[in-house]
Amino acid sequence: MNKFLSVFLSIILSLVTFSCNNKSKPKTEEEQMAEVARSKVTELPAPPEKTVVLPQAELQEQVTEMEKELYSSEVLDVNKAKQMIRLYDTYHKNYYKDFICPDYLFKAGEISENINQYNSAVNFYKMCCYEYNDNFKFRAECLFRLANVYDYKLNDYVHAKDVYTQVIEQYPKRQVAKDAAAAIKMMGQSDADIIRSFEAKNNKK
Repeated sequence: MNKFLSVFLSIILSLVTFSCNNKSKPKTEEEQMAEVARSKVTELPAPPEKTVVLPQAELQEQVTEMEKELYSSEVLDVNKAKQMIRLYDTYHKNYYKDFICPDYLFKAGEISENINQYNSAVNFYKMCCYEYNDNFKFRAECLFRLANVYDYKLNDYVHAKDVYTQVIEQYPKRQVAKDAAAAIKMMGQSDADIIRSFEAKNNKK
């Protein structure tokens, strides 16, 4: 027999013998159940990394510096506006008990309006009005701005009328209540219709 063929056959025979001698014993029912139980265990994902929150004084200092930078420019920088909004939002989320928060939320709403992010503006105005209620001295104006966004920017007349009505009922002696009543009457009208209404009123005088 060829020498190499003999060596090859002896290796195969050794492997077969080793395999036969090392056959695993049949698993018991308990072992099988334990294996099934292990297979059902899923590894939990790693916990999310903790976000580092700046101390309140340091974060407020950043807000002040960013405000100076943003409001000193004659032309609104959209990227800086978004940074400003994020700072206001971060401050509110972490230090919501601070009396300055409703003011920051109101400003965040105004800036969001100016960069055409109307849904964000709605969210900030709502947080300002309903989280802080009368603890914010400009709440009536904030409600009116909220109604305006619904009315003129989102064409959501149902929510607009609801918020205008809140302004009228909650601040009946304020000028903003008269403005809200007038806005309800003009709701859904085109610019041409509004102009005709004003002209008709002026002709009657």
